[in-house]
Amino acid sequence: MEEVKTRSLKAEFSVAVAVTLLAILLASALTVWGCWRVRRWLLPNPDMVALYIGEDGATDREGRWARYEIELDGKAQPITWISDEWSKPDLIEKSDLLVGEAEFSIKSIEPSIAQLNSRQLAVYTAAGVLMGVLPVLFFIAGVLLCAIWFYRKRLAPAISALDDATRHISRQDLDFTVACPVHNELGRLCGSFDQMRRALYDNNLKLWRSIEERRTMQASVAHDLRNPLAIMEGTLEHLRALAHAGELTGDRLDGALESLTVTAKRMERYTDYIRDLAAIEDTEITMTQAVLPDFLRGAAESVGVLAEARDLAVDAAFDVPECRIELDREIFYRTLENVFSNAVRYAGSCIELTFELHRETLLVRLSDDGPGFSAKMLKKKSSLYYSEDASGEHMGLGLATGRILCELHGGGLRIMNRPEGGATVELTLAVKRI
Repeated sequence: MEEVKTRSLKAEFSVAVAVTLLAILLASALTVWGCWRVRRWLLPNPDMVALYIGEDGATDREGRWARYEIELDGKAQPITWISDEWSKPDLIEKSDLLVGEAEFSIKSIEPSIAQLNSRQLAVYTAAGVLMGVLPVLFFIAGVLLCAIWFYRKRLAPAISALDDATRHISRQDLDFTVACPVHNELGRLCGSFDQMRRALYDNNLKLWRSIEERRTMQASVAHDLRNPLAIMEGTLEHLRALAHAGELTGDRLDGALESLTVTAKRMERYTDYIRDLAAIEDTEITMTQAVLPDFLRGAAESVGVLAEARDLAVDAAFDVPECRIELDREIFYRTLENVFSNAVRYAGSCIELTFELHRETLLVRLSDDGPGFSAKMLKKKSSLYYSEDASGEHMGLGLATGRILCELHGGGLRIMNRPEGGATVELTLAVKRI
C-alpha cells in the first residue's frame, strides 16, 4: 500500500487564508470598478461645462437665460443666442460680450453632478456608498466562509472519527477501523489512534485466548487427574477390603503401595508441567548474534543425538544464506529440542529437519514418518493442550510449550499431516538480520 502524502495543517490554513484574501481583493476590486463605472455612466462628459448666458442683473434662468454646453478645450465656440428682441447670432470669443444693444457675460460654470436629476442622484450616491460598504462585507463574509470551510473539511472529519472511535472503545468494541479522509496532523493522529486500537485489539485477543486456553488446560487437568485419583481411590478401597477380609498379605500390600507410588509420581509430573508453563510465559527475550548456517548446523547436530537412541535417521536441509542474525538462543534451543523430542517419540525410521530464512523470519520444519496427528488433535491445534499418549508418561504439553516460546519470540507454531503420511510441525521465529 502506498504511503499517502501528508500536508501540514498550518500550510493548509495558510493556503485557505491566502485564497480567501485573494478572492476578497478580487471581489472588492470588481465592485469598486463596477460602481465607478456606474457613476461615470450617470455623469455627463466631464470635459463639458454648462454655460448660462443672460442679461446682467437677471436672476431667472427661465426665458431670460440661454444654456449652452461647451467643451473645455481652450478654443472659442460659436454660440447662437436669440434674445427677446430676436438679435442675430454671434460668436463668443471673450468672457464679456455685447450683442446688439445688451451686454452679456458667462454667469457660472456648474459641476457635472449638479446636472443629475433626483433618481440619477440617488443611484449615484448608492454606488458611492457601495464602493465603501461592499469591500467590508466581502471581508467579513470571506473570513466566516473560510473558517466554516476549514472546520468542515479539515477539522470536523478527524474530530468526528476520533469521537466515534472513543465511543467504540468506551463500549469495549475494538472491531472497527478509524478512517479519516484528511491527510494532515489530525489524519496522522487518527492513524496513531487506529494503531493504538489495533494494539488493544491484539492484546485483548491474546488475553482472551490465554484465558480460554487456561480454561481448556484446567478442564484437561481436571479430566486427566481424575484417572490417577480413581486409581488411587480404587487401590485404597481394595486395600481396605483386603484388610477387613484378613487377606492383606505383604505381597499384596507392596503391590498396592507400588501402584500408589507410580500414580502419585504421575500427578507430580503433571503439576510440574503446569508450573513450567506458567514460568515460560514470563520468560524475557535476550537477543544475541548468530552466524548462519553454522549456527543451525550445530543445532541440528545437537538435537540429532536424541534420535540416535532409537536409531532414527535425521535428514537436515539448510535453505539459508550466509549472514548474521539476532535471536534468543535459549528460546530457539528449548523450542527445537521440545518439538524434536516429540518427533523422536512418534517417528518410524527418520526425521526431516529443514531450516529456511525468509527476510526476517526463521522457519524450522520438522517432519516424521509416524502415524501423524489424529483428527481430534488437529481440531484442538489452537490450544495444543492434548495428549495422544495413553500411557500417561507424556502430558501433551510439549507442543504448548513450543508454541508459547515461539510467540514470545514473535512467531508461532503450526501442526499438520503430510500427504504421504506422518506429522509436520512448523516453527517460526522473528529474527533481525545484520
